[in-house]
Amino acid sequence: MLDCNYRGGGILLLNPIRITISDCYITHFSSVGISVHKGHETFIHNSFLGQHITVGGDPQESNFSGTAIRLDSNDNDVTDVVIFSAQIGIEVLGQANIMKGVHCYNKATGWGGTGIMIKKGATQNRIIGCYMDYTGIVLEESNRITISNSYFLGDAFILLKAGTSGTAFGLSIVDNIFTGSDHGVPIVQAQGTFSLVKQTRVDDNSAAGMALRSTRARVSVSGSGNSWTADLSHVLLFPGAVAHVQYSFYTPQLNATNATATFPQHALQSITATSITVVSDQPVDAVVSFSVDQSSYGDNEMQNIYHVTSPGLQMAPLKH
Repeated sequence: MLDCNYRGGGILLLNPIRITISDCYITHFSSVGISVHKGHETFIHNSFLGQHITVGGDPQESNFSGTAIRLDSNDNDVTDVVIFSAQIGIEVLGQANIMKGVHCYNKATGWGGTGIMIKKGATQNRIIGCYMDYTGIVLEESNRITISNSYFLGDAFILLKAGTSGTAFGLSIVDNIFTGSDHGVPIVQAQGTFSLVKQTRVDDNSAAGMALRSTRARVSVSGSGNSWTADLSHVLLFPGAVAHVQYSFYTPQLNATNATATFPQHALQSITATSITVVSDQPVDAVVSFSVDQSSYGDNEMQNIYHVTSPGLQMAPLKH
């Protein structure tokens, strides 16, 4: 056990290589619990870190400060670690790091805390099988980042910051579970203007009490008339562009067994920033199904397509 007595940090590694930190309890740090600076291949596992000793819902949570783990280094592994109080749980400044089985319930997002923060320039990092408890993930660099098989509780969400590059490349947010308090908080949120989005997949997540966001959307619109419009702004992660559209047109009363019926002509009439409209040459009772994919584009295709400005973060009230 390392009791820092609010006078500094716990463990500082400078230019380490192949170091293991295990079975540690680090508390009362004022700066950083474990700081890895340069070097590579440090393993941190089976440890507990917290600025204040608490079991959650602490009345002083808004005053939590410091960072539990800082990885200013490459090729490190953080496994089976609990972070129970700090301003930032894990701050990643290096590349090719992996976090597995980490439970963050440090400072809640509503108080300004962050569970895991990927800083600008920290590419090729993976967050797998982690538990984000009322505190979320912030990506200042959405460049080849994987977040999968993780659990987000208490309206915890993932925030993508566009920054100056405005790029999301090789981002994968899949197979995660989100649980909220029915305040409509989106599971993934974009902040700033994204001018280039490539090989980005946000899909196959499940949400209860929160609003799903995805780079793929499938919706059906039914009704009688000659115009059908689908608004996908409530689903798509980047609502400023609807691209790669496919649709099917089905009329129950007009089929191959009716020789006298003429199948209506139909076409995709318009695509706006948030909606798609299909029209027919005659009124008919129809079901129109749309499929949209905005996850993968070449550089030439991306010119002047994605220009998304976030309306602001949406957060639910705090648990306590």
